[in-house]
Parts: sequence; C-alpha cells; structure tokens
Amino acid sequence: MGGDNQLMIAILDQDWRPRHVLPVGQEWHQLLQHLLADESSWIALFQRRRAGETPLPRPADIALTRSLARSLRPLDLRLADHVIRAGQARFSFRGAGLL
Repeated sequence: MGGDNQLMIAILDQDWRPRHVLPVGQEWHQLLQHLLADESSWIALFQRRRAGETPLPRPADIALTRSLARSLRPLDLRLADHVIRAGQARFSFRGAGLL
C-alpha cells in the first residue's frame, strides 16, 4: 500500500456502526490492547486513497484482509468489512463477497 493511503481500524457496535476508530500507524501492541479491551467482537478496516485512484483492491490489500481475518479468529474477533474509498468511489470486500 502506497504512502498516500490512510488505514484505520474501527471497533463496531452491535449494529456494525463505528464506535472507536484507531489509526493503524500506531504500534500493533497498542492497537491490540484497544481491540481486546473493548467488548465488541466486530471490527472493520477502512482504507482511504487519493481521489482519482481506483478503490479496487490491490494484491497487498487482499493479502492483508485475509491475514487479518485469520489472525482475529483466535481472539474471538471478526472482520465485518474492509472498505476502500478513493474520492467518492468505494469498494467493500463484504459487498464483493470476499469476506
């Protein structure tokens, strides 16, 4: 993923609305502490690209999503979606049947 990407993890409530949004730029152990301390079992990955870029997933996006979904299962956490937004265009992994 390029340097212009912004990647965030949202902790979702029971209706899948973002309750907390955490930047992925922070250290993973701090991010994991937030995820485990929360009572939610659903998270979402939000990725923002520059306007004019395609929101379609790149191979690295697909690999990250699959790896994250597998890694969360033993922690009793589930990945609700990975949404990529570029300007007004967006791509949803769940909407495309990839989750």
